[in-house]
Amino acid sequence: MQRWYLRLWYKDLLAEKMKRIFTYFLILALFFGACTPRQALFRQNLDYAYIPATTIAYDYLADKDSLQVFLKFADEGLFKDLPQNQLKLLYTISLSYERPDIIRRDSVRQFGKRLRFKNNFAYVDFKLPTAGITLPSVLQLQIPQHVAEDEYLWLDIPLRRDVLAKKLLLTDANTGLPLFRAYVNTSETFKIKSSAPINSVQLKQYETDFPAALPPFSLSQKKVSPTLNLIRTSQIPVGENIKLDQEGLFVLDAGESSTSIISVANEYPELTTARELIEPLIYMTSSEERKKLYEATEPKKALDRFWLDIANQNQELAKRLIKEYYQRVKEANIFFSSHKDGWLTDRGMLYIILGKPTVVNRRLDAEEWTYINRRQGGATYKFIFIKKPNTFTQNHYELIRRPEYEFVWYSTVEKWRKGTILEE
Repeated sequence: MQRWYLRLWYKDLLAEKMKRIFTYFLILALFFGACTPRQALFRQNLDYAYIPATTIAYDYLADKDSLQVFLKFADEGLFKDLPQNQLKLLYTISLSYERPDIIRRDSVRQFGKRLRFKNNFAYVDFKLPTAGITLPSVLQLQIPQHVAEDEYLWLDIPLRRDVLAKKLLLTDANTGLPLFRAYVNTSETFKIKSSAPINSVQLKQYETDFPAALPPFSLSQKKVSPTLNLIRTSQIPVGENIKLDQEGLFVLDAGESSTSIISVANEYPELTTARELIEPLIYMTSSEERKKLYEATEPKKALDRFWLDIANQNQELAKRLIKEYYQRVKEANIFFSSHKDGWLTDRGMLYIILGKPTVVNRRLDAEEWTYINRRQGGATYKFIFIKKPNTFTQNHYELIRRPEYEFVWYSTVEKWRKGTILEE
């Protein structure tokens, strides 16, 4: 009788203990679930990053024990009518995009008071302590927004050794804010800000002649020199007004840290001259067609005739096609300019012809673009871009080309050439 009682008592004790353990892990799971994004980081749709009205640009400047992060929100309405207690910028640092291995979780102090509004955009900067950060990792920012269907946007910033070693920042000469772009205009004045105790940096100009991207199905490789020819060097001051009045690729070298910038024509990212407007047509024309446009007595009028022929002499349609095509070229220059014009890059090529991707997913060294064509029963096309090491930029991605892309490429180009692309 006594043994039976002891067995029953032990069984109840074990059940109670298991219940406590289960409750503990349930509470733990609920806590981390509340603080972690609903999806793995690489499965979050970041398509808003490639929409001019909603994009979030960032830059950073490293110091001894911190990283100063600068954010520019194209849509100042993100924070419209948000109560002060909801103006919080939460962040996590994870070891990877694929797994929720969070090594730090915190918030930006007094985000609402730091937030500033300037010329139709919002701006904020804060310092992130870098002690104890494992590299590589990813900084993920949880950004509040005043949109009913989703409470937050997510911005990812890869953290690598080169990020924590960045000691130079290019700023607008008038506002003092970061440029937030990879180019300056030849008539533009800017300044260099440095977190290192230096008075000047070495300016290096390189010779550039980059070809346009190959079609997404092409497996051949254009021969590109592994090194670029150095044209000239000079010393330029830190903290004073600077102007790069020659077009080209420039590197500002401070020894342990450097940054690059391309100097481009005054209207860039828009293209204005006849030659500039003809060049991006490489993605939808033959070499013979472009040769005729270049050699025309009046290239601008020849270009107009080209678009009128596509539009079957419908002037209104021709205007709409021109506006759409060159708006995409402009946006490609804004989003993808690196050591070369954005329209020349692999991502720029797809953006111009296929348009903005439906879904954008990101990993530490890759981007995945998904296009969903609802007019074709939800036909889905995926393109993967791999981040490639580059001396001049951290924004260089190359497309993994595949023969099966040939159909979607040529069928879309055909729609452009028939003037039906705007029907989608």
